[in-house]
Amino acid sequence: MCAQAARADWTAVRDLVRSGDKLSDENKQEEIYRRAYTTAQTSVKANPRSSNEYLWVAISAGRLALVASTSERIQLSKVVKDNAERAIALDAANGQAYMVLGAWHFYVSDLGWFQKNAAKVFYGGLPPASYEDAVKYLTKSLQIGVENPVEVYYLRGRANEELDRDAAAANDYRACIQGNARSEKEREMQQEARKRLE
Repeated sequence: MCAQAARADWTAVRDLVRSGDKLSDENKQEEIYRRAYTTAQTSVKANPRSSNEYLWVAISAGRLALVASTSERIQLSKVVKDNAERAIALDAANGQAYMVLGAWHFYVSDLGWFQKNAAKVFYGGLPPASYEDAVKYLTKSLQIGVENPVEVYYLRGRANEELDRDAAAANDYRACIQGNARSEKEREMQQEARKRLE
């Protein structure tokens, strides 16, 4: 019964996040993502041994960070990393959690010098991140299996490109393009991958 309750909770968070993803109005998105994040925080307290509870705290925090203020974005970034790592600690076969952690390493590494220093000066900084770790965790997620390989291949391609691994990046971009895009966001990633191969 506990396992069913846990599943119902994180599934509700997942459904909220996905409904927010379909919206183009940023204010409405923020409202949905805040509700998802609040629900996830409550859910994980009720089910603290479920890997997917922490996974969806991480994902909902990441989505909220996209539409939040800079100061809140920095705090939510830390939440994403911490909860993805907790999800992995509870279930080393949670491929989606490795994907989230890999994406976190990519996006934090991809911040410009000015943004990183502003985060450090005004908000206490961000945990260390690297393109190497992005590749490592994204590769692990593909080995285990994920719902969104198009996005994973695209992000790994970008990380490999930053590491001057052009052949590996090209292979990732081709895999991204050949995948089955599930959303407008993934279709945009495929278009970007095509441009990067030119």
